[in-house]
Amino acid sequence: MIGAGRRVREALIAVLVAAILGGALWLWLQPGGQRLLQIAMPAVTLPSLQGQPVSLARFRGRVLVVNFWSTSCPGCIAEIPDLVALQQHFAGAPFTVIGIAMAGDEETQVAALAARLGMDYPLLMDPQGKAAQAFGSVNLTPTSFLVDADGHIVERQVGPFPLKQWEQRIRRLLPVPQRAAEKGSPGGAA
Repeated sequence: MIGAGRRVREALIAVLVAAILGGALWLWLQPGGQRLLQIAMPAVTLPSLQGQPVSLARFRGRVLVVNFWSTSCPGCIAEIPDLVALQQHFAGAPFTVIGIAMAGDEETQVAALAARLGMDYPLLMDPQGKAAQAFGSVNLTPTSFLVDADGHIVERQVGPFPLKQWEQRIRRLLPVPQRAAEKGSPGGAA
């Protein structure tokens, strides 16, 4: 009899946990896959490779992919061509990729890699790790954030991002007239 009561209690706990998780998922996603719980992008200012301060707030009004990366991270380096392709694909739209080099990366290493891989998007340095901390303790690279034009983080991806999926998500966040300005699909067929 004691065993049956324990099984009932465990089953009730499992149902309660499933209900809580299901409710959280429902709150997190609205129909169409857009996130309901949007977090404001942190207001940080970081030095560019040229040493000029750049505020992320200056990009308000643009859809962003904010990519935390490191020159010593093979996964980061492997996804750079996809980031370059996204930047070029959405060149006529209010969209920008922003690369943030993690603390420990030297400007000379970042600049050399940027030149070698044709990184034609803004590259910022995070020498004290303040931006990584402000974005929720970014410790693993690559970590990318999709930010809507209102400055809300709508997605976080730890590890390489799935190019075709992110291309679709970016497209949905852009104003309709801007979607026509796209240049070929970086992820293959449109």
